[in-house]
Amino acid sequence: MKGLKVSVITAIALLTAGCGGTPACREPQPYEHASLGQPIKVPEGLDPLDPSREMTIPKPSPRPQRSADSPCLEYPPTFTVDEPEQESEPQPAEPAPEPETPALPE
Repeated sequence: MKGLKVSVITAIALLTAGCGGTPACREPQPYEHASLGQPIKVPEGLDPLDPSREMTIPKPSPRPQRSADSPCLEYPPTFTVDEPEQESEPQPAEPAPEPETPALPE
């Protein structure tokens, strides 16, 4: 029974700790300052690397700098729907045309 209590308390503590903290976007990340390095130099006597297998990293698309107080991109944006404007007076619906009944032969 004591082991069960310890397990439950540990699970609650881990779940609580996992949900807290500061989001990662609040501080600069190491990858933001990364740059391309020098290509690998193959020593003599070894087969050269296949250049077609080399991965090139594309340049980022230009976009304006985000302000410091902008929301974190790790959170979804807020979503609001504009309510349609209501008309001042409701228009009466047109009555449906009466279906034609075929004449029965006498």
